[in-house]
Amino acid sequence: MKKRTGLIMTGGGARAAFQVGVARALYEILGNKKNLFDVITGNSAGAINATYLAANSENWDVATHNLSELWMRVKPQNIYDLRTRTISDLGLKWVSGTVLGGLTPKGSSINHLLDTSPLAKLANREIDFAHIQENIIRGNLHGLALSTTNYNSGSNVVFYQGEESIKDWTRSDRFSYRTELGVEHMMASAAIPFFFPPIKIGESHYGDGCIRQTTPLSPAIHLGAQKLVAIGVRHSHDHEKMRHMAFSPFENPTMGQIAGVMLNAIFMDSLESDVERLRRINELIAEGAHPELKAIPILMIRPSKDLGKMTAKLNEELPAILRYLLKGIGVSDTEGLDLLSYLAFDVSYTKPLIELGYEDTFRMKEEILKFFSDDA
Repeated sequence: MKKRTGLIMTGGGARAAFQVGVARALYEILGNKKNLFDVITGNSAGAINATYLAANSENWDVATHNLSELWMRVKPQNIYDLRTRTISDLGLKWVSGTVLGGLTPKGSSINHLLDTSPLAKLANREIDFAHIQENIIRGNLHGLALSTTNYNSGSNVVFYQGEESIKDWTRSDRFSYRTELGVEHMMASAAIPFFFPPIKIGESHYGDGCIRQTTPLSPAIHLGAQKLVAIGVRHSHDHEKMRHMAFSPFENPTMGQIAGVMLNAIFMDSLESDVERLRRINELIAEGAHPELKAIPILMIRPSKDLGKMTAKLNEELPAILRYLLKGIGVSDTEGLDLLSYLAFDVSYTKPLIELGYEDTFRMKEEILKFFSDDA
C-alpha cells in the first residue's frame, strides 16, 4: 500500500523560489499528475508555495508550471508597496516612534518596515482558496498546514485544513487549529519579523511561522504523512571554512549583516536540526530500540550553492527606493547579502534560484526514484 507522503516547504523570503524549481523537477521525475503529495505544510514564504500547490493539487503538472511562471514574473512592487509616499510615511513613523515613542502612554506602535498589501492582492488574484477544500473532498489532498507565531502568547500556532480523520494536537510551545485557510493565514505565516507587518486573525496578531517553529517536520506527521520530503533553502556548510571565518579579522557588522544572520537562524537552523533528529530516531527504531514506533523515511533537498551569495550585483536590478532603504541598513554589493536574499523578489534573482532547484533535484533523480518506489 502506498504510504501517505508529505511535502515540507520552509521559509526564506525570496529564497523560496528555489522550492519552485524543486517541485517542478519532482513532478517531471515522478510523473504523478494527482496525489504527488498527500500532505503539504508551509512556513514563512514556503507557506505561499504550499498554499498554491494545495489549491491546485488536482494537477501537479499545471500547478508546478504555473507556480514557476508566477515567480518568474513577480516584482518587488508585487510584494510590498514601494510608492514614495508609503515609504516616506513609514519612515516618518519609525523616526517619530523611536524618538518620541517614550512620550506616549504605550510607547511606539511601529512594528514593520514594509507594507505588504500588494502581496495579499496578488495571492487573492492567483490562488483560489476554496479549491483547497474541493481537493480534500476529491481525495487530491489529505491536508494542508501553515505555521504561524502568535505575538501575544509567543506560541507556534499551526492552522490546518484537512480530512476529518485528522485530530488536533498540542505540545508545550505549539498547538494546532482546524480552520478554512485563507489569505490571512498565508500572509501571517509569511510575515518576516520587523520587515513585514503582523497579520490579524480573529482578535490576535500573528507573524512568521519560523520564529517559533522548532520542529518543522511535526505538522506533516500530525497530518498523517508516513514519509517526508523536506525542501531546505540552505546549502551544505564547509565546516573548516566556517571555523576559519569565525576567527578571521572582521569589521564591525552593519545592521544588514546582523539582520541577515538573525534571519538565517530563524529560517534555516530548525529544519536541519529536525531532520537530523528524525534520522537518528529512525536509526534507533531500525536497531530495535523502540519496537512500538514506526520509522518515517525522509528525503531532504537543499541548494548546492549559497543562495545569499547569489544576490551579489543584484542591487542594480532593484527599484531605486528599495535600494535606498537597503543601503541605509548596510546592504551593498558585498555586504548584507543574506538579508537581501530574503527581500529580493525580482526575476533577476528568482529565475536563477528556480533553475538551481530544478538542476539540484535532477542530480538526485536516482535517489528520488528509489525513495518513492520503496514503500515497504
